[in-house]
Amino acid sequence: MHLNQAPLMAGICVALCFAQPALAQIARTPIGAVEATIDGEHYSGETLDVPSEGTSTAEVRSFGPVTSISIQAHDPEAESIMRNVLSVEVSLMGSDASATIMDASVSWWPDGMSGPFYLSEESGTAPEVILDAIFLEDGAAAAQGSFSALVCRRDSMFAEPDTSDCRQVKGIFDTALRKAD
Repeated sequence: MHLNQAPLMAGICVALCFAQPALAQIARTPIGAVEATIDGEHYSGETLDVPSEGTSTAEVRSFGPVTSISIQAHDPEAESIMRNVLSVEVSLMGSDASATIMDASVSWWPDGMSGPFYLSEESGTAPEVILDAIFLEDGAAAAQGSFSALVCRRDSMFAEPDTSDCRQVKGIFDTALRKAD
């Protein structure tokens, strides 16, 4: 089953837009890590919890039998919290590591919202996300796994992908998850 990915990507953009001011000024706590290579270059990012806002950059949502996991890693060495962001999104039919993955996407935002970014959608290669462990108990939700994707450049959300400018992304994640409201 393939879900329409436009709402998913719109959600990522909205999250990046609203998170920027909040994350820039509010205390945040690392709750997980994403280690990856992007076209052979090492990437290391953190997922962040913002307790005072009741939000996190690693969240889980349930819609009936569908579970949606959003993992957004921020590079602690970047000049801005919103630069060099790597995101993995996955929708499951079920709520454990054996659940069927219905949809997955990977995106990389090297310059945040101000520059070109890279999305797995319409790259010609379906991203692969493997969940090694997932725990969705209240107060103890977490996910561990790996991912691989081909991400292609876009100059804006409504621009066609530039399939002549793509990057291979491969990595692992291990993070706590906050239940999204």
